[in-house]
Amino acid sequence: MYVEFISDEYYKDCVRYVLDSFNNAVKLKKSLSEAIAKGDVFKSSLFNNVVDPFKMIFEIEKIGVKEWIRKEILRQLDKSVEQKMGEFHQRILGGVKGWTDLKVGQGIDLINNEKTVLIEIKNKYNTCSDSAQKDVRRKLEDLTSKNHLATAYWAYVIADSKEKSGEAIWIKKGFNKINSVKRVWGERVYEIVTGDPDALQKIYTSLPEVIKVVTKEDDIKDIAIIIDEIVDSLDDHFENIQKLIYKQVFKN
Repeated sequence: MYVEFISDEYYKDCVRYVLDSFNNAVKLKKSLSEAIAKGDVFKSSLFNNVVDPFKMIFEIEKIGVKEWIRKEILRQLDKSVEQKMGEFHQRILGGVKGWTDLKVGQGIDLINNEKTVLIEIKNKYNTCSDSAQKDVRRKLEDLTSKNHLATAYWAYVIADSKEKSGEAIWIKKGFNKINSVKRVWGERVYEIVTGDPDALQKIYTSLPEVIKVVTKEDDIKDIAIIIDEIVDSLDDHFENIQKLIYKQVFKN
């Protein structure tokens, strides 16, 4: 057993959900192959986002065109993985006995079976803009006003504070102080759900092994190999990419 509070199979499914983001590398390779066959690499999803030509020149001169392409690929993959990290924690905690992951669009992320603890969870402290925080705050207040026995938390796993883990009444400008509306961060998030103060560290420690197992079970190809194949497929196009990127950005 990897951890005591969720089953091995459930843990692997949560990891599988994040690893699926790396399938974007396979999709990217396919898109690029199709674009090259049509004679226009800029039709591939690699160039979906607008590239800063001037920043590109600085980076190419510093690290070379191949490494610049590699960096662009990794940036796109990293963005996809980053978007799933909050859901990863939500899914993990939703698998703990006595808790339910309400998925997207259900008003709140996690709830215990007695409906006395409600959690809206994010990965990082800065995931929410100020306006988004206000929306979360209003939602938590509304939920606790309907259930006076409930405590509602705005939770974030990675904090930006001297106190890396903790729990406090959520004091926010423009809102009344409500004892049942709190914020919680770091290891304390996992402790509230699992009852184990070391639960977050146990996930962190076991995660590399679970990733290896899922990668082997699902026969997931090494991302580094796929990226090398993508870069190699562009060997004959590097010069044109550098010449034409300006036109792609600035010419109608």
